[in-house]
Amino acid sequence: MTRKKHVVFSRRRWLWFDPYIRHYVRKRVHQVLVDGSLPQDDKVLHVIMAQHVSRFDGFIIRMIQRSTAPSARLITIMLDEQIKRNPVFKKAGALGITPGSLASVRRLKQTVASEMKGGDYLVIFPQGRIETVDADPHDIQEGYRHLVHPVLPTRFIPVSLSVEALTHPKPSIFVRIGDPAGVDEARGAFADTVSGLRRWLRSEGESADTAWPGRRVL
Repeated sequence: MTRKKHVVFSRRRWLWFDPYIRHYVRKRVHQVLVDGSLPQDDKVLHVIMAQHVSRFDGFIIRMIQRSTAPSARLITIMLDEQIKRNPVFKKAGALGITPGSLASVRRLKQTVASEMKGGDYLVIFPQGRIETVDADPHDIQEGYRHLVHPVLPTRFIPVSLSVEALTHPKPSIFVRIGDPAGVDEARGAFADTVSGLRRWLRSEGESADTAWPGRRVL
């Protein structure tokens, strides 16, 4: 009997979903500034550990991934209840999980083992919910440990995001991509990346957008 697949990823669907994302973000955000880049390796499973500070975060990650590795698959872990409310996310590659459910965790681990491929990007928000930008970056859930592939090398990419009003009527979003780490170093790498961006923004203040060392993706 053929096992039901849990990952639904259609590049054809992204042909219309990507323009929607860009339009949605552009209407509400002044600019998106990125420092660092996502690694590319078709022999590695990349797990993006992203800070969760706004409703834009998943869209921003997709925009960055599309500008870096447009042919790769991007699978985002979301709550099952969110996917039920917005089924379009399932069709765009979302993978559902129910907090506190052992069956859900087993399903997730099986899906990673059987359906994730080298070169894929798997996105998780380890804080578990939207937090303020100054929330303690060490206070994250351990679910990311279930995403280690049993065969493929798995690298965890810490990503910090910050939404800042500054001097424009619409906010700017700053994104810093840290160096990949193994599962045992992932928590520390995430905290260092988040703390590093906070320190830099505090030091620059209202000139942060003009002093930013990275690139603009929106």
